[in-house]
Amino acid sequence: MLLLQISSDNAVSSPANASGPDGLVLVGDLMVVTAYILVAGTLFYLAVRQKTQERKVVLALFGVTAIMGGALHSLNFWGNDNDEGLFLVLRLVFGVIALVTTGLLIKAVPGVLAIPSPAQLQKTNEELREQIAERERTQVALRQVQQELEQRVQERSARAITATRELEREVENRKRAEKQLISKNYELVKKNADLDDFVYYASRDLRAPVLNVSGLVEALREELPPDNPEFNQLFARLDDSVSSIHRKLHNITEVSRIQRPVKEEELSMVSFEQVLELARETLAEPLNIAEANLHADFSAAPEVFFSRDNLLSLLTNLISNAIKFRDAQRPLQIFLSTRHEDHYVVLTVRDNGIGMDLSQYGQHLFSLFRRFHDHVEGSGVGLYIIKRIMDNNRGKVEVESVLGEGTTFLLYFVNREQ
Repeated sequence: MLLLQISSDNAVSSPANASGPDGLVLVGDLMVVTAYILVAGTLFYLAVRQKTQERKVVLALFGVTAIMGGALHSLNFWGNDNDEGLFLVLRLVFGVIALVTTGLLIKAVPGVLAIPSPAQLQKTNEELREQIAERERTQVALRQVQQELEQRVQERSARAITATRELEREVENRKRAEKQLISKNYELVKKNADLDDFVYYASRDLRAPVLNVSGLVEALREELPPDNPEFNQLFARLDDSVSSIHRKLHNITEVSRIQRPVKEEELSMVSFEQVLELARETLAEPLNIAEANLHADFSAAPEVFFSRDNLLSLLTNLISNAIKFRDAQRPLQIFLSTRHEDHYVVLTVRDNGIGMDLSQYGQHLFSLFRRFHDHVEGSGVGLYIIKRIMDNNRGKVEVESVLGEGTTFLLYFVNREQ
């Protein structure tokens, strides 16, 4: 268009080709130049106000094109035949500038087309507003969740503090209870020790009067006629009473003795065979009366680290128990043996006596003063003494028995050699 305008302007500017008054042509050219300048100024103003680079370039290029058009028309004011060559050069320069501007404008068109339209911008703005609103809702939800979490943390912290305080109070209560229990236990131990001392010394001191009574009975027996049946019956009853009192005092003394802790100097390696011989001597008369046969085999474990007196008490009570509960229909057989088992030295004492029903008596078998047979004489302290001695020395006792066949006691001594 600008090139066509150049050719037309060239024709109009020539005075020879003028078809009308020169004044009207000049006025028309002036109006066109003014319009081009206003359009160019408007385009430049819009280019300056634009924020996007693509629009600025396009508006500026349009402004340059308008300037070229206005400049081309302005040449008509000075047009004459003498300057025709100069005007042609200027028109050519303006045409080249216009052509370059058009090329740049065409190159800038894709960038302009890439700019969103107002509708697209509005849609994008709406999407952005929706995203912003969604983010705000998410933030509100997050704040609510955070508040709930903080509230839960506060509640749990409060509960934890309450539980901690309750636990502290419980610990304090338990400490006070433990102190009271320790104090009570100390008092109980002291009272038990005092009671054991009293029983021990009382039973020991009562032996002398009993012996005196026994001596008086013997003196009376010597003074009175020996062939008097009534006197003999009376002396028999006195002998039984004195013997019973003597046995009870002995049992009380033994029970009191085993309550005392064994001193370290009383412990040593003790031979089972030697202690069994002492038990034989102690129970010589009951063994002869019962016609009992003792079978001992201590070869597997001939010795044990123990108190000699306590081991003698164990063997004496076990053998005495076998004698008391023997079966009258067959000879009494007592088998003693030892062996090693884990960290123990095991003493086994087995007899062929009358046996017992452990399902009925097993729970109270080692209770003090408990008797399970009335047809034999006993005090109910022998098994208690056995159990207490083993417990005091960190050992244990097991019992196996079959009614009518016999009973087996297994004593587990801690093996100090291992």
